[in-house]
Amino acid sequence: MPKTIAKHLFLPKNPKRLAIIDQSGCTGCAGSPACVTFCETVTVKDKVVDAIRVIKVPGSPFELAYIELDKCIGCALCSEVCPWETIHMFSHTEGLEKDLEWTLQAPEGVNRPQDAPPPPPAAPPAAPPAGPPPAASSPEPTPAG
Repeated sequence: MPKTIAKHLFLPKNPKRLAIIDQSGCTGCAGSPACVTFCETVTVKDKVVDAIRVIKVPGSPFELAYIELDKCIGCALCSEVCPWETIHMFSHTEGLEKDLEWTLQAPEGVNRPQDAPPPPPAAPPAAPPAGPPPAASSPEPTPAG
């Protein structure tokens, strides 16, 4: 089933592509992730909002990176600077699927991909207009002759 995510927080429509981190290969750059340094998604009311967060993952010696998909603008800067080549660019649709596959741990409360709602049911066929049925017409009388 196709995946969806809530409306993008800053863009009028979703970006064409998304950056997705394969957390199984992420090292968090030993506590100083390069991707976070280069991700400055947007400035909102004089505050820079980043799309990448670092999170503690059980079993990992360092925090790992996670991209909040409803903030990613698809610029690919994070992908270009990742020294471990674990950040990949995908089409928006494929990125939603890969996020669910590659994410070991997401921050609590982030907007994750989910199953798209089913399409609305098809409308029933139009009913005939209400009102009295048309009067039956009688054949016209023929002149007697």
